Amino acid sequence: MRKPDPRTKLALGSMAIVAILITKSPVMLIVESCVLLAALFLFAMVKAWSRSLPLVLPMVGLVFLIALLSFDHRAGLLLSVRLLNLLTASFVFFRTVSPEEIGDAMRKMGIPYEFSFILTTSMRYVPLIGRRIRLIMDAQRSRGIDLRPRLKNVTNFLALLMPLLVQSFAFSDELAMAMESRGFALKGRSLRRDYRMHLWDYGAMLCSLALLAALLWWERGG
Repeated sequence: MRKPDPRTKLALGSMAIVAILITKSPVMLIVESCVLLAALFLFAMVKAWSRSLPLVLPMVGLVFLIALLSFDHRAGLLLSVRLLNLLTASFVFFRTVSPEEIGDAMRKMGIPYEFSFILTTSMRYVPLIGRRIRLIMDAQRSRGIDLRPRLKNVTNFLALLMPLLVQSFAFSDELAMAMESRGFALKGRSLRRDYRMHLWDYGAMLCSLALLAALLWWERGG
């Protein structure tokens, strides 16, 4: 099957996020959760998604606790499920769409190259910085520095932050030199691939837009 155009992926991902944000009915939130779970199985992302749960669940629990103290348990459940759906939808989107495709889609939509470059570069550097953090932590632990999340270890985190700051500045200098040497300011750039919208792309976006409109009509009470 032919891969969809990056603009189609970007449009579908954006409409999925909007659908979750406008949903207020508990039934529809559960339906969206089931759809997202099916997407995880379809794209074989269940294992990768489960590895992210230790970071996601504390955020969801915190939102539930704040909403419970501020409103009631129903509002807490709705907000926590909506947040979990948003994080899951974002996970599926960024696992199926590469930064290059997002940048190409934005350029084909007429968004300035400088803006798309900043966005895609930040997406590439987030996992790189994450790997650097793990390497620095391993190196400092081998030197006997305790970096476990404890109150008494707050001052020890300077041993993590300072090397990370130095390496971030080094990355910035390398990126700036690479951009200058490749003529970043030149006009008339071309894409590596020639993207074209096909009938399948238009059909997928129209169907998704119709579903979004139906959801909005449902949430307003028909």
